[in-house]
Amino acid sequence: MTGEAQFDAGIKALKAGRAVDARAQFQGSIDAGLDTAQLWLGFALACVMQGDLVAAEAAVDQVLSREGKNLRALIIKGDLLAGRNDDQNAAAHYSLALRIASLLPSVPDGIAKDLSRIQEHLNELSHRFRQHLIEQLAAVGYQRASAPSRFNDALDLMMGVKARDQETDQFPQMPHVFYMPHLPYRTFYPKEYLPWMESLEGATDTIERELSGLLSKRQDQFKPYVHSGLDKAPADDGGLLDSDSWTSAYLWNDGEPEPEVMAACPETAKLMESLPLTHIKGFSPSVLFSKLNAGATIAPHTGMINARLICHLPLIVPPSCGLRVGEDEREVVRGEAWAFDDSINHEAWNRSDEDRIILLFDVWRPELNEDERMLISTLLGAVKQYRTST
Repeated sequence: MTGEAQFDAGIKALKAGRAVDARAQFQGSIDAGLDTAQLWLGFALACVMQGDLVAAEAAVDQVLSREGKNLRALIIKGDLLAGRNDDQNAAAHYSLALRIASLLPSVPDGIAKDLSRIQEHLNELSHRFRQHLIEQLAAVGYQRASAPSRFNDALDLMMGVKARDQETDQFPQMPHVFYMPHLPYRTFYPKEYLPWMESLEGATDTIERELSGLLSKRQDQFKPYVHSGLDKAPADDGGLLDSDSWTSAYLWNDGEPEPEVMAACPETAKLMESLPLTHIKGFSPSVLFSKLNAGATIAPHTGMINARLICHLPLIVPPSCGLRVGEDEREVVRGEAWAFDDSINHEAWNRSDEDRIILLFDVWRPELNEDERMLISTLLGAVKQYRTST
């Protein structure tokens, strides 16, 4: 029997509820060299009927690797993830399935009930998420009536009860985790709002000396900046995913100190501790030496939140290095620091034949008062806690 014939036989067995027979036919078709998304989908369904969820997930992953927008496969994957309480990733698959279905002129047979079911599941997850955020905020004394109005608006946006106003800027603030409305639109931030910038620039020689020691003794501390860990970077990473073209050595990484690098750079660490770093549990601060190799570029992207600024202190700078934020472009100059809003589309490049290294860190936007900073820290800490516990 050919692979195609075995596939047809597998479909008939599946429709008749004969899971063992269906799986055997699909396996025979695979062994015969047939390799299609529909074959793997049939195999996945047969495995689900048998209760072999490990094999079912492996098969559905084969479907999605060939057809990333396959509705049935997205729903099955979401169900499998939800079955082991991985709510965050289940919701991502369910949401994508619903978005795809909304664009179709008609819903395929047998899918409508599943779409209704997963919508109800998403509604429940959304309710649970909102309750978690409110409980965590209440624990630090949050009361909506007395809270800053722009924080209340940000909370409504995060919880999906309010939509953003229509954007008119060519490069609007588009953070992919948290958006605080009613903050001034500035690409590069005027230094007069950042009085500590002068002392930072004055420490350039000291910081570069510590960097040189790190490079000579602990080059292994520099690892790919864009990594394929739990919190994945945007898909369009310019080919830098796990690449040695853009590497970093952290003093603090997502709020956690890196003792070996800090010990090698004590003056840098001391200076950083005197700045208004963005302390958000599980998120920040991040303080690092960022190395962009000769000829490398960092593709256009946006950051996580617009309540912070990203700061650069250039240390080792060959010619032809630059940064664009929105419509504004600047050349990188050693010892001339800047802060910019990384929620605005930005990109960087090193068009020289030597490596470029900067000190990079994040600070609170100066417009935010202490109450707003505390509420934002609590909110985003709650988001991180929810994501890692579901």
